[in-house]
Formats: sequence, structure tokens, C-alpha cells
Amino acid sequence: MSWTRMVKLPRALGFGREIESILLILSDHPEEIVRKIADKKSVGDYRLVGEKTKFLADTYFDTLNHFLSHRKLNLRIRTDNQDRWITMKTHPRRTLWGGMVRAEMEVPWSQETVEKVVSELKIPHQPASSAELLKSKGLVPIQHRETQRQVRDVTVGHEGSPILAELDIDSVLYDFDDQKIRLFEIEVESKSEKGQNVVKSVTRSLKGEYGTILRSWRHGKLATGTAIAKLLKSGELRPLIDAENRLLPAAYDRLNRIL
Repeated sequence: MSWTRMVKLPRALGFGREIESILLILSDHPEEIVRKIADKKSVGDYRLVGEKTKFLADTYFDTLNHFLSHRKLNLRIRTDNQDRWITMKTHPRRTLWGGMVRAEMEVPWSQETVEKVVSELKIPHQPASSAELLKSKGLVPIQHRETQRQVRDVTVGHEGSPILAELDIDSVLYDFDDQKIRLFEIEVESKSEKGQNVVKSVTRSLKGEYGTILRSWRHGKLATGTAIAKLLKSGELRPLIDAENRLLPAAYDRLNRIL
């Protein structure tokens, strides 16, 4: 799918621009680092306010012949507490400072929005394999994960000030057929017009404070999970996880070579 085709999608489906950075937590005691960052009230010149926790369940879909992944498209169904959303991301672009910019569309789940998404994607017709809506469109699940997300709003003033960005502290559990794998990461995502500078500043401040414990990661959760699945299938993952199936710091060098 060409960029010419994609520039029509914002009018049809409400695409915006996602700007974020990802920092992996590389520690033998990652939960301790999670607690420390979750307790922070500020990062650099910015305040962290509005503490809340979300429980997310994400399932990604593609066709059997990988029609979407070949076109660098991610299609996801997300359950956020009691709400359901359909999300599509495309055209990722890495920044020089370690962040990622890509087009993103997220709308409440409904049969109408699914019909619009599938129509815009021009997915080749495939016979229905079940009564489920996405499967009837030729889409099948390719990855599932659950995330406990601690959310902090990034502002410059007191609570109630404009939200410039969002700091997410994630405990991510990938659910493969016969194995569950956990990792921990920080996401900083823009929520304003000047958000890219905020994301960049917050990311640099966190890395300056925690050093090698936080590693910039230029791969989304879908790509990371796909690489983990490859190592799991080949038998190479076993020495790279601990007794609680958490990825060890050494795992990310191996994953990065795959990605």
C-alpha cells in the first residue's frame, strides 16, 4: 500500500500522528524499578500527575498471507477495562533521538467501524472461516498480550494544567500457545502539538537518571512479540528468561539482531 493511498485514510478513518519513545527496563529486579518510576512526581522540568492504572488486552490480526504486515500495517483490537477499540498504525519512522513517529487511528469498536477499516485496507476477499466478524473478513489472530499499565500525565504545572504527554509504565505479558513471557518497559507518548519535544526531554531525563537500566527500543510491542515467538519456536529463548518467564537483559541484544 503506497503513501498516496494512505494519505486518504485520515479523512475516512480519523488518522492522527503518534509520537512516542520506548524504554526497556533492563534489571534483574524489574518490579523494583517499576515501583520507583511509578512513585516519581516529576521528570526533568515536568510534573507527573493523575495516577491511574489500566488493564489492557490486545489482539493483533492479519490475513493468512500476511497482507497487512507486508504493507507495514498493524491492526489491533484493544479491551481497555470495559471499553473496546479498533486501532490501526502504519508507516513507522524512527527519530534521531530514539523515538518513533507513525500514523495512528483508534476508534470505538463497532461493526460499522470494522466494515470501514476493512474497506479502506482493500483486503482481498477470502471465504469466511467462522461467524466472528474479523475472521469473516479473512483476518486471523496473530498475537495476544495483556498489559498492566500505570499511567501518569506529563504537565508543566499543577494538576489541571494541559496534558503535554503521557508516561506509561508497562508490565507486558505475551501469551503464546504454550508459554507466557513477561517484559517491562516505559512508554512516553505525545498528547499535544509540542509533544515531540516533551517526549524527547522526558526520555533523556529518565535515561540520564537510570543509565543502562533503561534502554531505548525502536520496536513496537507487536514486532518485539513476533521476535520472541521466533526464539521460542527455535528453542533459543530458554537461556534468555528467568524462572518466572521474564526476559533477561541479555535477551534484548538477541531480539534486536532479529528485528
